[in-house]
Amino acid sequence: MQNQASPVEILSPTIPANWCPTGSWADVFNNYQTLFLNNSTVNIPGLGQVTAAQIATIQQNIQSIQNQIAAFAGQTGVISSITNGLGTYAVSFPTAMPTANYQILMNFIAGSTPTTTTFNWSLATGTQTTTGFTFYSNIATATDKITSIQWSVFSIPSV
Repeated sequence: MQNQASPVEILSPTIPANWCPTGSWADVFNNYQTLFLNNSTVNIPGLGQVTAAQIATIQQNIQSIQNQIAAFAGQTGVISSITNGLGTYAVSFPTAMPTANYQILMNFIAGSTPTTTTFNWSLATGTQTTTGFTFYSNIATATDKITSIQWSVFSIPSV
């Protein structure tokens, strides 16, 4: 598939000496396109050497890149049912991540000014999968005033 030695060519029919369309420039260009460009061919040196297997591999690579881009964009959700004290929260993704190796970000949302400002959470061992994760958090709803938890996940594709 190394075809940089020869340039791509557009092969068009020869324009006859007596071709002289009339009208506006748009009419001239449209007439040229209809008569000549539409009947042209593109010659890409080496293109005939590309196999069906190579095309399939290229398509798979493109799909993989699209999946990685989608994972990089990330996913976000909100947990609005908060447990007083130690709570277990299960998160399910709307769309599966490409791998279970992703980053998790938690934002604790307070309905009013909390007495404490440090909110901890921990991932439950073995629960980080492509479809979700489970975490624990100890929230004192009376003093922490947490009304919801916003989670975000994202994956930076490996190069």
